[in-house]
Amino acid sequence: MKPLTSQEFSTIQRFCELMSDKLARLNMNVFIESDFREFVRLRREIATGAFLPSTWDPTCCDLSFHNAFWLRAVDHRGRIVATMAQRVFDTESFLDEIRSLRLWRSGGRSGAPGVFGAIDCPTAASLSGRVGHSGGLWIDPAFRKKNVSGYLDHLSRALLLKNYWFDHITAVIFEKLAAKGIATRQYGWPRITGYFEFDLLMGGELFPIVFCDMSRAEVLQRVEQWLLFPEADSYEELEKVGELLVD
Repeated sequence: MKPLTSQEFSTIQRFCELMSDKLARLNMNVFIESDFREFVRLRREIATGAFLPSTWDPTCCDLSFHNAFWLRAVDHRGRIVATMAQRVFDTESFLDEIRSLRLWRSGGRSGAPGVFGAIDCPTAASLSGRVGHSGGLWIDPAFRKKNVSGYLDHLSRALLLKNYWFDHITAVIFEKLAAKGIATRQYGWPRITGYFEFDLLMGGELFPIVFCDMSRAEVLQRVEQWLLFPEADSYEELEKVGELLVD
């Protein structure tokens, strides 16, 4: 894990400003938070039907400003309308974080044992050093279909790189959601690199889940690409611009 160069830091900072401006045009302001007890309280209050993995619950995981943060997006009245979270792991193999359940429970905390079905995540085993992890996304229905999730995902990823200097970044997404192409087209993951089945510590149904990862170089490449075409409204649109230039 290496610090950013001065040039990389400046590039990331300009990108964060670009994403913040795009969200501001949608009448949203974004604040960085580190109190995950407040995050869980708010999520349970405003998104009663949305599942929140224990990855983001401080009663299950060791979360503090030293390894994690979350974004609170509010509208012009100060009403919370979106959330997004990021954290980092220092690890020899990210697959170990999955198999050992440390992705969902750490610090020797007890709870449901967690049951896996199939696990096929070859790249996860090779991810070492400082590895970021994305999640905790929720969007108010009034702000959906405006690419808010894409902007928040890209902004929080850039903030994590700027402040924590990760080597790789990851995400796990329900297969049913990923099948819509949201992981690659909207969130900008270059590919889906793994699959596993897990009961999410709920002691019941096994859920099909896909695994995505991106290297630090790939994150920087996407940041630079968007700064070249700041008028693009989504990563999918940005990709199409690139394809036209190649043709």
